[in-house]
Amino acid sequence: MSLPAGQGPRALGLWAFVAAILAVVGAISCILGFVRSVRDVERFSAEIGDCVAGAAVEDTRIVACDDPTARRRVVYREIRPSPVTEKVLNETCSGSPTADDVLWKTFEDGQVLILCLETLRP
Repeated sequence: MSLPAGQGPRALGLWAFVAAILAVVGAISCILGFVRSVRDVERFSAEIGDCVAGAAVEDTRIVACDDPTARRRVVYREIRPSPVTEKVLNETCSGSPTADDVLWKTFEDGQVLILCLETLRP
């Protein structure tokens, strides 16, 4: 008895090849996601007293406070579950009288890091 068209040994080999490619793509996606999350943790691990450079979330980085690129200092930080509204952001930083800016980042696990910042240099 013969197999219907497309179900011979070649078709099985093609499906195995496609499955292997999909597995590799999935593994690469997981690795890139992990690297991205580690990079986010490093970029957003600023503690109270740390200084940051960069105006937007994408280019924010921790720098020494005497670094000429340092623009803001962290005066308060908090981690909350998502979603975070503008009201929550304002309430979070209202207890820090020197805070004149807020930066927040939502991580893949749904947690939101809120950094209350004071301006060092315009």
